[in-house]
Amino acid sequence: MGVLETYFHYRNSGIALVEKASSSPDELRALGADPADAAELAHLHRTYFGPTRFSGKQRKARKAALDQQHGLATLALIETYTAKVKKDLDAWNLRAQLAATPAHKIQDVATKRLKELRNKREAKPGVRFTYRSTGPNSITITDNAQVIADIRGTLESINKNDLLDAAKTAVLDGTAGAKPAVHAQVVVTLDEFDRIINGDGDEIELQLTNGGRMTGAEFLTHKFASIGYATIVHPIEGPINSYDLQRHASWKQRLTLCAETQTCSRPGCNKPADYCQVHHIIPWQAGGLTNIKNLTFLCAYHNGINDDDPNKPTGRGYVFRIPGGITHIPPWGLPITATPEYHQAVARLAAKKAEPPPLGTG
Repeated sequence: MGVLETYFHYRNSGIALVEKASSSPDELRALGADPADAAELAHLHRTYFGPTRFSGKQRKARKAALDQQHGLATLALIETYTAKVKKDLDAWNLRAQLAATPAHKIQDVATKRLKELRNKREAKPGVRFTYRSTGPNSITITDNAQVIADIRGTLESINKNDLLDAAKTAVLDGTAGAKPAVHAQVVVTLDEFDRIINGDGDEIELQLTNGGRMTGAEFLTHKFASIGYATIVHPIEGPINSYDLQRHASWKQRLTLCAETQTCSRPGCNKPADYCQVHHIIPWQAGGLTNIKNLTFLCAYHNGINDDDPNKPTGRGYVFRIPGGITHIPPWGLPITATPEYHQAVARLAAKKAEPPPLGTG
């Protein structure tokens, strides 16, 4: 092998080259390594072969990198991502995951995982003021979900159409809004209800459709009138179909739908159900019925970008009901117009239009 072939061979050998390297940059520089190369090799050697309390994950990452035939450049790229993680355990889990990932997919996998890790951080309750050199300043209030839901309800009782004006009225003018009687659903499954009654309420967290949360113990001690409605959900039986003949979901249907989901059903969106729109999974204009199985909650934004109109494609994917609940079909998935349910709905609509008028009509 020539010089270049030898160089590329070792650069591409990844783990094999790292194993032969020293953990001391000085020793590598003494052998003629460039300072940057010496530091990189020494770091990789310590990472994959040095002492660590995560030796099991180290072996897993080392084997995965060897199986994927990651070169030195790829191993260095993986370290740029793991360096962004604060906790050692999370960093090792990410390293092992990326080592087992094909090189061309590492950036996408790492970006997604780092975003998930950032979202794990819990916000601390408090009030934060943000001052900007230009533009408006901000106040951010952070507290538990129930308090924030109550604050919003109180502001809406002052001025539902302009919450900023309501906040100024409450704070600057001292006008106290009425603490809302929360007309939200508390969703309790039968197995949770049994545990609450048996005294395990402190261990169970229940979600309200206005974004609030409460423990099972709080649920029992709370006045039901101030909560609004409590729905007991059977863990096996599905939702009940109600009305098929009108486009807009009825009040009772919204309550029943809340038993299935308490937020926007688009994954990752936490908009409370009380502030969402009722969405037809199979569009109404395509024959989709207004019944619970064809309905779900979407916030205004995700309802607007949902790709269910062939005449106005958004390229953003759509929500769909599968066994087990609502999921999001990505834009490269099967178009909703190609699903059997869509064509069944269209056929059902055509059949209704083809029915003769009742006797006695013109």
